[in-house]
Amino acid sequence: MNPHDVILRPVLSEKALAGLEASRYVFYVHPDANKTQVKDAVERVFGVDVVKLNLANVRGKEKTM
Repeated sequence: MNPHDVILRPVLSEKALAGLEASRYVFYVHPDANKTQVKDAVERVFGVDVVKLNLANVRGKEKTM
């Protein structure tokens, strides 16, 4: 998988922007990507060394009608 296909877009929430001071970056990634693919994609695209990586699968809210 191409590194630019793994990283979809940055998260622009208040909590994610507060983490920038501690050099923590948050991205939406492809649902089928695993930790190794995400780590390699971030290192290739941004030219940095990834120290720690956390992934979370968040389900959308159910809407009632």
